[in-house]
Amino acid sequence: PLTLTVTAEGSYRVNDKSLINNGADTLRAALLKEAGSARGPLTIRADGRASHQSVVTAMDVAGRLGFTQMNIATVQPEASP
Repeated sequence: PLTLTVTAEGSYRVNDKSLINNGADTLRAALLKEAGSARGPLTIRADGRASHQSVVTAMDVAGRLGFTQMNIATVQPEASP
C-alpha cells in the first residue's frame, strides 16, 4: 500500500520517507519511485492543520500520475495530557 502524508507544515512524506522539498515535481518523482508501474490505491494522510493547497497539490499530482483510487485520512493532533 502506498501512503502519502501531508504534515501540518505542508511538507510531504511518501511511505514515511521525507522529501527533499515540497515541490510538485519532487512529489511526482517520489510517487513514481515508490509505486513503480503500479497504480493501486493511494492513501493521503493529511494533518488536520495542513493547508488545503498542500492537500490539493498532493491529489492533483497523484491524479495526473494515474492514481484513481485515493483515500483521504485526516490526522488530528494528539491532545496534551
